[in-house]
Formats: sequence, C-alpha cells, structure tokens
Amino acid sequence: MAGIYFSRVTARGIGKRDSFVDFTPGLNIICGRSNTGKTAVARCIDFALGKTGDFPIDEAFGYDEVELLVQAADGTISITRNFGKNQVDVATNIPGMYSGKYNLTHSQSKTTGLPVLSDLLLKAMGISLPCKIIKNIDSKRTPLTLRTFLHMMIFLNNDIGNVESVLEPKESIQKTVFFSSLLFLMTGSDFPEYKEQPKKEIRIAERNAILRYVNTQISNISEKKKVLQKQMTAFQGIDVEQQMTALIAGIEQTESAISAALSRRQELVQEISELQEKMTEAELMKSRYAALKSQYTADIKRLTFIADGEMERNAHDKNTVCPFCESHFTPKDDETYIESARGELSRIVAQMNDLTKAEQSLAEEMRWMSEEMAKLDAEKDSIESHIQQELRPKAEAMRKSLADYKSFLQLKREMSVIDDFAVGWEADLRNPPVEPESALQYHPREYFNDDFKKLIDQYYKKILHECSYMPEPTSTNFNISDFDIEIDGHKKSAHEGQGYTSFVNSVTALTFRHYLAHHGKYYPGFLIIDTPLLGLDQGVADSAPESMCSGLFRYFMNHQEEGQLIIIENSKNLPDLDYAAAGANVITFTKGLTEGRPGFLHGIVE
Repeated sequence: MAGIYFSRVTARGIGKRDSFVDFTPGLNIICGRSNTGKTAVARCIDFALGKTGDFPIDEAFGYDEVELLVQAADGTISITRNFGKNQVDVATNIPGMYSGKYNLTHSQSKTTGLPVLSDLLLKAMGISLPCKIIKNIDSKRTPLTLRTFLHMMIFLNNDIGNVESVLEPKESIQKTVFFSSLLFLMTGSDFPEYKEQPKKEIRIAERNAILRYVNTQISNISEKKKVLQKQMTAFQGIDVEQQMTALIAGIEQTESAISAALSRRQELVQEISELQEKMTEAELMKSRYAALKSQYTADIKRLTFIADGEMERNAHDKNTVCPFCESHFTPKDDETYIESARGELSRIVAQMNDLTKAEQSLAEEMRWMSEEMAKLDAEKDSIESHIQQELRPKAEAMRKSLADYKSFLQLKREMSVIDDFAVGWEADLRNPPVEPESALQYHPREYFNDDFKKLIDQYYKKILHECSYMPEPTSTNFNISDFDIEIDGHKKSAHEGQGYTSFVNSVTALTFRHYLAHHGKYYPGFLIIDTPLLGLDQGVADSAPESMCSGLFRYFMNHQEEGQLIIIENSKNLPDLDYAAAGANVITFTKGLTEGRPGFLHGIVE
C-alpha cells in the first residue's frame, strides 16, 4: 500500500530549544490537558505542507520555523518552512528528487521557475505528474495539488465538529476541484474525454463566425467546380482504372529489369575487381621474371668468360726451361675448369629457355586478362547506359502517367466532396442545431456511482458497529447530494450534541480512509483527527456512551495497517485502554501538573 507518513515535526526559534514530536507509522495519540500545544502539533504539520495564513504558534513564544520529516517508500523528505515565507527548503535522499527551495503554489513557479512542494509530495505518493484535473463545469483544468484533498486527511478541532459535510468544501469554487481530486485518487482518471468548453457567449460568437465562413465558402463552390471540370476534360474517353492497372504492371516489370541489370552490373564489377587483382599479381611475376632473366644473362657471360680464358691459356706450349738458370724441369699439369664451366653454362642456358617460355605464357595470360577486362568494362558501361537512358526514364514516365491518373481520381473525389459539402452545409449549417447546455458541462457527482455508494454504505455501517455506535444503526445511506452520511434516515444534524457530530465525522474520515486504502488507485497514507470526541468536555448536554468512546479508540488500534493515524484528544476523554499492547505511540502533555512533558513547546505552558 503506497503512501507517506510523518516521522517527526519540529518547531524552532532563535535562542530556543528545538521542540519536536516523533511519530510511528501506525497509531499515534497526542493527549493532555487544554492549552498544552496538542493542536499546535497538527497545525505545524499543516503549515509545513503549505497551509496559508498565520503561523501555527503564537509569535510571542519566539518560534518562527517548522520542520517536517516525511517518510516515503524510497526515502526521507525534510520540509522546512519559516514564518512569513511562501517557500520551503527541501532536503531528500530519494533518487531523482531535487533538494533545494520549493514554491508553495504553481502560480509562484511560473515567475520563479522553482519546483512546487505539492508535486514533490504527490510523486512520493506514487502519482505520476503532470496531472491536471477539472475545476469547473466548463471542464477547465488546474494542476492536481495536495491541498485540493488534504482537508480529508487533516481534520482540526474546528472542522471535526462541523454539522455539515466534513468532506465537501464550503466554497462553491472549491467543490468541483475537490470532487475531481477525490475521483482521481479513487480511479486514477482525469477524465480526458472532457475538453475545455468556452463560455456560452463565446460559443455563440464562434458559431456565428462559422456560419459566415460557410456562406463565403458556399459562394466559391461553383467557381471551384468549374476549374475542376476543366482539368478533368483531358481524361475524357480514357479508361483510367485500366490504364492505371497497365501502368502499375509496367512499372513493376521495369523495376524488375532495373534490379536484374543492377545485379548483373554488380557481378561485372566483382569480376573486373578479381581480374585486376590477378593482373597485379601477373605484373609482379613479370618483374620477378625480368630480374631472374637478368641474373641468368650475367651468369652465362661469367661462365663463358671463364671457359674462353681457359681455352686460350691451354693453346700455348708449357715452358720446361727455367728462364733464369736455364735448367730443365717437368711442368706440373694445371687443373682445368672448362668442363665444369661448360656444365654449369648448359644448366643455366636450359633454365634461361624455361624462363623464356614462362615469360611468353605470362604475357599471353596478361593479354587475355586485359582483353577480358575491356570486354567486362564495355558490358558494364552498356548496362549502366541501358539503366540510365532507357529503363529509369521509362519507369519515371510511367510513374508520372500513373500520378496523372491518380490526380484525376483525386479530382473526382474533390468533385464529390464539393457536392456533398454544398448540400450538407446548405441543409445543416445554415440552421445549426443548438447543442444542449448539459452536454457541455462536467458534473463530478455523477461519477460517484452505485458501486461506490454501496461500498461506502457498507463500510459506514461496519465501522459504526465496530465503534459501538448507539443506538445500533439499522441502515446507513451516503447522500451524494450532501456528500454526507444519513443514519437510519436522519441527517447528522438531527443528533443532539457536538460529541455525536464529532464522532460521526470521525467515522466519515475513517470510512474514506478505508475505501482509499483498499480500493483507491492512490492512497495518501496518513490521517490526522484533532479531538474526535470534541464536545464531550465542553459542558454541553452530550451524553455519548463510554462504550462509543472506547469503541472508537479500539477501532483506531485495530486498523493500524491502513496507514498512519495521528489522534489528538484531551486526557479526560481518552478511554482507559491498553495502548501499549496495541503498539500505539502515546505522547502525553502534562501541563506541569504531573511528571512528564509539560507541552509541545519547551518551557511554555499556557
């Protein structure tokens, strides 16, 4: 169950000790004697939440600031507001939420650009923003704010004893926006089907302006019709639909031919690219062959030189006499290299011949590749020329013809529309029907349907029973017109005594809390009731049974799962129950007459 609750409210002042009250998520009871600051606690909460008007604490006490700690599902929000300020300081650890100054109203934010406190708290309750609700019968809208429905969550002691509806605002201008906000909490709907309606005088003026415009248009219809008829003469004697069918088929065929040509062109580009790669490889091989041929040529020259030199040397007789001493000796035979040189020369010459053949083969292959690339390039150019000069112009021409035929059909439709337009406007808009006023108005009470009323009646009766209401009611009826409960056919005003009235109003608050907690799209999560037994201590002739008082507080204890409940009550009216066993947080202000905390503000007891 979504919603928020309050963990602490603090009053501060310069030179003053902080005065605070801590709360739990369930039942909290602030009790004590009169003039101990019980109501001031609730008023401080209301002030921190944007209440306009006086500071909730007498200025003479020296306090001028209130801080409220709010607990949400994702973290904590601290709201600090000073007396006389229409801005608050916010500190929060909730992801995605801004810490800093906030305005109290949307109108302020239009000039300052600061965010609005209400939006922050609505988001903390799980409500998506922006959200605008209807504020009057003409469906004008205003931003949803916490203040539009906060009065059904915070009941101060001057509200709880109201003999009229404790929910419906007294001011007429506030009623529609309250019902819209309540319906939004219940259903999550902002009624988008309702569009803002201008005032009756404006609607009449708009209708007259439309009639003047219509009359002007009708006067121009015949001239426009002549123009259209002239344009349509170009298509006389032509079966337009048949021609369009043929053109569509021709366009599809031509587009298919273009697609096939583009596909073949892509294949050619790929083939040319592959041949270019092979040609590059062949050029590299040709270069290698040339280098090898040069090496072979050099080797052949070297070996030929060696062999020729050896042969020249062997052609001369060997000297057998010493040229110095003229003695004879036997010459040593020199080793010859002629045969080995000749063998090596033969091998290289053979390799040279093989290389020559390889060069010739490579040259032939390169010639073929060159010719093939030229053929492929020519085919590619032919395809591109065919596409650009024949296929595409053909397709474009057929599309233009098709567009002309479509224009003709559009002209026919325009002629038909003009005829209908003329007949319709002349018949209807020259004498427009008057729209019923009720059809334009928004009445939110109509959306509190039978299912809602049935549940509310059941919950009222059930809660009255749990609270030991006397006498035991036979029937309960929530009157939508008064937006208040009727018990056994009697309005609340029929009961004598303010205590009964406060009791029934408290049950009203509990009933709607129960409904929102179990059926509402959104649930604020908290409820504050200041003196639900108001009147029992004022000396009036009110004799509510003790069982009713105990029953009411027993209900408080038994339904803490529905969210935070803060009850403020005088000590003498507080039933003698085991609040501790129920886990209730009881805060007692003693006024200094007994031990314990004298009051809300430290050192101040009136």
